[in-house]
Amino acid sequence: MKPSKLFRNDIRQTRSLVDAGITSAKNAIRQSKALDLPVTYIKNDVIYVEDKSGVKQQGTIVRKEQPKNLIKGMILRAKQ
Repeated sequence: MKPSKLFRNDIRQTRSLVDAGITSAKNAIRQSKALDLPVTYIKNDVIYVEDKSGVKQQGTIVRKEQPKNLIKGMILRAKQ
């Protein structure tokens, strides 16, 4: 038996959206460095700010939120 593929119908669209995101991120980083703007990114749960010259400054640590345990029959309420 073949394993079922997730998102069978949308695999091309999903792949193209991921490729578009990667390309736009690379372009944004390149343009920011050309304009002498700092680039901010998250790596290993720490926020870094990198200058055009490549100097990295460590910012704050990002705390990961634990996922909420959902059980069958639980009532979810959206705040408006």
